[in-house]
Amino acid sequence: MSTTKNAAHREPMSDSETLRVDLEETRQHLADTVQELSRRLNVPHRVKETAGQAGQKMKEVPGAMKQLPGAAKQLPGAVKQLPVIGKRHPKATAAIGGAVALGVGAWMARRHS
Repeated sequence: MSTTKNAAHREPMSDSETLRVDLEETRQHLADTVQELSRRLNVPHRVKETAGQAGQKMKEVPGAMKQLPGAAKQLPGAVKQLPVIGKRHPKATAAIGGAVALGVGAWMARRHS
């Protein structure tokens, strides 16, 4: 290997020094891998973490609910614009319509199963 011991002197490392460096890098990589596996396998911690995230999202719901009346007032105007938008972007309108139909179909299938 052409690894250097000291960049200023550019002295090549001996085979034993090279092996020590490789061994230390391997140990560090192994330690990182074990740490990541431990984190992923710590199910109770992950459940608490997920529950905390869900709780945070639930705290945001009241604020979103307060915005619904204003959004509902804008809905009739948006619905009136749909034919114009559909004529300008027919492919996008067809794709959105298909996605909505699939979503409704999947929702109904889940409700009846």
